Amino acid sequence: MVLPRATRGGPRLVAVFGAIALAVGIVVFSAVFWVTRQISPSGGQGKRVAEVIVPTGASTDAIATLLDDAGVITNARMFRWYTSWKSAGPWDAGRYVEFRRNSSFDEAIEVLDDGPVPVDAVTVRIPEGRRLVDALADINAAFPNLSVAELQATLDSGSVTSRYKPAEIPNWEGFLFPDTYEFFDDATAQEILQTMATKMDDVLDGLGYDKAESLQGRTAYELVTIASLVERETGQPPEERGKIARVIMNRLDDGEPLGIDAANLYGLGRTSGELTKADLAVESPYNVRKNKGLPPTPICLPGEASLRAAIEAPAGTWRYYVLTTKDPPTHLFTDSYREFQKAKADAQARGVF
Repeated sequence: MVLPRATRGGPRLVAVFGAIALAVGIVVFSAVFWVTRQISPSGGQGKRVAEVIVPTGASTDAIATLLDDAGVITNARMFRWYTSWKSAGPWDAGRYVEFRRNSSFDEAIEVLDDGPVPVDAVTVRIPEGRRLVDALADINAAFPNLSVAELQATLDSGSVTSRYKPAEIPNWEGFLFPDTYEFFDDATAQEILQTMATKMDDVLDGLGYDKAESLQGRTAYELVTIASLVERETGQPPEERGKIARVIMNRLDDGEPLGIDAANLYGLGRTSGELTKADLAVESPYNVRKNKGLPPTPICLPGEASLRAAIEAPAGTWRYYVLTTKDPPTHLFTDSYREFQKAKADAQARGVF
């Protein structure tokens, strides 16, 4: 019997089909990845959008375009498809003040479902990292009948309560939650401030601050203070908050001065600017260039991300960090003073700071 000559057609055919399957798989994976990133973008939510006005009679398509233009979502066309698939909407016309940039579709839908600000409501917006004195000024701007002095007197009176602020510490810095609030136009100072204090309690409860000692070996007050330092020091990448919190904790454990200029500036009544030799020589409990340990109070009103970073600080040996890029603001973290100095010199030479 004469057998036919063996050929390589079979293996070649298998190889061709395999290559096609691989290419199709890569295309499908890439498409799924792209769609997923449109629906839920990386990096987490950004800053609040001042407001989005949904006009009367606006369709879902029109609302999607408004949100895309405002930077709330990344893709209006995909949002229209997603809302149709979820049978979301319709939504009411009006003024929305809770949207954040770079939101997932579900986060945007949640804000729309909550509805617009009532017509007779007064909106008070307190940004993360705001000092208490500036937050009181923000409230006064929204409610001109409530002076900053009256608001401070209300805090000092004891009529506003907190489950986490120690009674022996009169300073309310750090214990009014920074957020966007809506109040009736006849709201009192006590109602406004208690709402903010209660919101802070609720956020701290949700993050486990009632178990602060067992989770981080520090009191809730100490962790809120650390969170306030993180809030004023942090860069853009979300993971940096936790690393900065760990650097602070490592320095505290090593008995080193924190050296955080934001605390010195707070003690000087400022929020920015270069520190002079005279500034650094000032005798102040907030001069953490000279003094060891935490400042006596928080230095601002920390937001949820910084509060989470303090109580969930990752393990690490970092003791130094330095700004290496401004856009976005990004730091190098290291436990080597030599590496820190080298990176600092390089950043200064490049004009980063």
